[in-house]
Amino acid sequence: MLMLVGAPLLAETLYYRYPSTNGTVVIDSSVPPDAVPRGYDVIRIDGSVVKTVPPRLSEAELKARALELEVAAARAEADAKTRKWDESLLLRYSSVQDIEVAKVRALNDIKVRISILKSNLSTIKQQILKNQSEAAELERRGQDVPEALMETLASLRREVTTTEQHINSRTLELDSVANNYERDKARFAHLQEQVEKRMQYYAPHNK
Repeated sequence: MLMLVGAPLLAETLYYRYPSTNGTVVIDSSVPPDAVPRGYDVIRIDGSVVKTVPPRLSEAELKARALELEVAAARAEADAKTRKWDESLLLRYSSVQDIEVAKVRALNDIKVRISILKSNLSTIKQQILKNQSEAAELERRGQDVPEALMETLASLRREVTTTEQHINSRTLELDSVANNYERDKARFAHLQEQVEKRMQYYAPHNK
């Protein structure tokens, strides 16, 4: 039986090309440790590049790079939010007037809630006046004011504070909701304008 044994492959000789401290290019069989931060190329004997190791970034360059990545990530996030906003607008509305109708409906709903809160506040305050009158009458007669009545007054005053806070919150919400709908209207109008421009651009090409 005959066996064919291939000749052993010769290992490829590689060299390293790197810049020296004075700016000249050095080609050697190894890279000195102090030259590694400046970066180097691994090359063949014919000069073709096998691998490139980039220079190590300085502290300032690392910070600048991190800032670039942070800005790019923030921009990408903002773009994604804008796309989601645009898709939502186009799905929910067919015209700016639709948004105005939705705005009026939303604001009226908040106003109704404020009206209910104000009515509740008026009722609570009337109850406080009634209880205060009872307490004053007892004191005029030289009688002690029952602890239950005092606790009721304290509870009613807490309700007044809470209800007033809710009214203030709803009042601020009116402005916030109105502003959001105005932003939606402006954005939707912009999207419509872009669509019309594209239609005008492509119209002559379709004739």
